[in-house]
Amino acid sequence: MDIMVEEVVRKDNLRASVWFWSVVGLFTTLWVLLPTLLHTSYCGDVIEVQNIGPEWVWATKKHPMLPAWILETLNILTCRSFAVPFIATQVCTLLALWSVWRLARTVLDERLALVAAFSVLPYLFFTCKPIWFNQNNVLIAFWALSIYFVFQAVQTNQKRYWITAGVALGLAFHAKYPTLFLCIAIVIYMLTQENGRKYFRTPGPWITILIVFTIFLPHIIWLFHHDFVTFQYASNRVPMLQWLSPLGFIGGQLLYWLLTLVILIPVIGFAWQWKSRHPEQGKTRECQSFLLFCAVIPAALLVLYGGIQGKYIPMEYGAPLWTFGGLWLLLRFQTKEPIQCFHQAVTLTITIMFFIAAGFATEFYLGLQHPKHYRPMHALGTVCEQLWCSHVSNAQCPYIAGDDLLLVGHVAHAMPLRPSVIMPQGTWADDSDLNNKGGMIVWEIKNGERAMPESLHSRFSKAKVLLETPELPYKVGNKVLTLKLGIAIVPPSAGQ
Repeated sequence: MDIMVEEVVRKDNLRASVWFWSVVGLFTTLWVLLPTLLHTSYCGDVIEVQNIGPEWVWATKKHPMLPAWILETLNILTCRSFAVPFIATQVCTLLALWSVWRLARTVLDERLALVAAFSVLPYLFFTCKPIWFNQNNVLIAFWALSIYFVFQAVQTNQKRYWITAGVALGLAFHAKYPTLFLCIAIVIYMLTQENGRKYFRTPGPWITILIVFTIFLPHIIWLFHHDFVTFQYASNRVPMLQWLSPLGFIGGQLLYWLLTLVILIPVIGFAWQWKSRHPEQGKTRECQSFLLFCAVIPAALLVLYGGIQGKYIPMEYGAPLWTFGGLWLLLRFQTKEPIQCFHQAVTLTITIMFFIAAGFATEFYLGLQHPKHYRPMHALGTVCEQLWCSHVSNAQCPYIAGDDLLLVGHVAHAMPLRPSVIMPQGTWADDSDLNNKGGMIVWEIKNGERAMPESLHSRFSKAKVLLETPELPYKVGNKVLTLKLGIAIVPPSAGQ
């Protein structure tokens, strides 16, 4: 009899794995192909991260730089494929979904574990923002991995989970500082649980802490050497009314829950009922508590920070908090009795998910009708490289600057030797580097005015404006637009 039960369980596990990897694989492939085929340039966040990558800095004035390292590594491996940021986004999506699925399998049957994973698939950063690869995508991935590994470590006290938890948390810190709030939630949870408290008398948690500290130590050293500029950036954010920022943040978080609730309706129904507590549900209750701690405490700390500082809290700061929301709901509420069949439950979930994803894909396509998605990136790089070589034949272009970071970033990324971009949040170079070592200044000519804008002339007064004003056509829908460039050069010998 036991052999028969084990065989059934084995088949269920195999079937669930096939469903998971098939659906998630199709989903992630779709969101790699759509922007790759339909875009000709990157959005602001992506081009910024793309141009920070070659500098291999520990941080900028805004954030730690793990996302830039990821993109630069993929650029090297793929010879700078245009699809790199879209692939990176979906790798982060895959890591987050895998974490939900694996954790759900430890406390639910295979059918509901799949439903838990699929319920967060039409997530804001997994769907309508597939073109925005930045700190948020990386934080979501490593935040989810951290929760999974920490819960496994607390349940099993196995050294491999304490180690992987340390690695995940350390890398999450290299994405964004709010990881500290997750660490606080984990510590509070462990101190309030008998099982958690006893582990502090074992090497496990201390191994995790040591690994986190070791991974993040280079960034801490960097902060000391740069006068904690990232904290200055955070403190200088635009202030708002103290009551408005937290309320806006709380209201925005409902959007993360809404689609998860819609997907779970076939499984839980409209008349949701609390599950009764049974002694055998100990692990289930612990998982509920742990997920609640890891969501509510960081959210409360973010709201408290925004209220005290009177600072604006972007809605996306809450994005990592609710990745396990569908799992928590399935643990907390009684599922409908009529849906017992594995195939029926998963099919219903996927069907609803498909319609939601189709809506997002439609929104994505309609949103493409904006010139910023169609900048002629490769033509920009080619033209600027040719002009540099024709005027400066004995040296490569070391720096590039301008008043439009999106334009300058695309030029720099598309040029074969990728000059360093002078950007406000950069810590590797400033205007004096370009003035002393040479470089290129690029701007868009508007209203026929060829002269360098005064804002740029005051920064680069020694720059020589070129007579050439390249005009690059590009298509937006049925319209053909023209991008006209103004270019100035500071020869490498200037100022020496």
